[in-house]
Amino acid sequence: MKKNWILLLVMGLIAVSCTNVKESKEYKELQAQHDSLLMRSAGAESEATEMMEVISEVEANFARIREAEKYIATQSAQGGEMTQDTKQRVQENFQMINDILQRNKAQLEQLNRKQSAGTKEIASLKNTISRLNAEMLESSNRLVQLQEELTRKDEQIALLAEDVTALAQEAEQQSSTIREQDKTLHTAYYVFGTAGELKDQKILSGGFLQPTRVLQDTFNKEYFLKIDIREVTQIPLYSPKGKLWSTHPEGTYEFVKGDNGNLTFVITDTQRFWSLTKFMIIEVN
Repeated sequence: MKKNWILLLVMGLIAVSCTNVKESKEYKELQAQHDSLLMRSAGAESEATEMMEVISEVEANFARIREAEKYIATQSAQGGEMTQDTKQRVQENFQMINDILQRNKAQLEQLNRKQSAGTKEIASLKNTISRLNAEMLESSNRLVQLQEELTRKDEQIALLAEDVTALAQEAEQQSSTIREQDKTLHTAYYVFGTAGELKDQKILSGGFLQPTRVLQDTFNKEYFLKIDIREVTQIPLYSPKGKLWSTHPEGTYEFVKGDNGNLTFVITDTQRFWSLTKFMIIEVN
């Protein structure tokens, strides 16, 4: 600018001293230099203005990145698994940050080139451009860290889910075992039939001049009916006569005759009745 003023002063002196100086070669050369300096100055100012606009956009983009990073960090710090909507928003924020970083990277590369080949006015933006370059690097590193944190969280949640599944399976297995044990504990078997039928199934033995006895080790267990002792306490015998051959405590059962004359075997004390054996044998005739 100082050089411009010198040129203007010189041209002014020449104009005063000579009415035809504008036609001189020297005047025309000075005028050309003056115009060139004005154009260069205007160009530099225009370029600096454009760079400031780019810098403003880059800084605004970094502000958006910081907001997105804050949201992701907050969600990552919370315990438990994210909802599907939250996962979608986090993914969208990651994508937005990545897109903005790519755009800022291209704009900063342009600013770095202009700064290197720029005029004094553009060189004055060096500190600002350097700061933006540093923030670009920090943002890229933070993005990688956030992705790693979310990956670790997903892995921890997956491990917890596996543990929960394993515990649930173990609990179900234990529950199933308990149910089976409970079922076995409350399962009993009974059979009633004529003496001939029970002997045919090797449940009873004996005959003419031989006492009747129970063949516990050899009888056909498939011939017995299975019951849950908590549910079955009465067994119709469909016969007017009956005899209990299996061993059960006295006072825990009775034969009750119905209106039709047939007997019903009634268990009056379930726990005690089945305490000695889980197989009940009744002969009817």
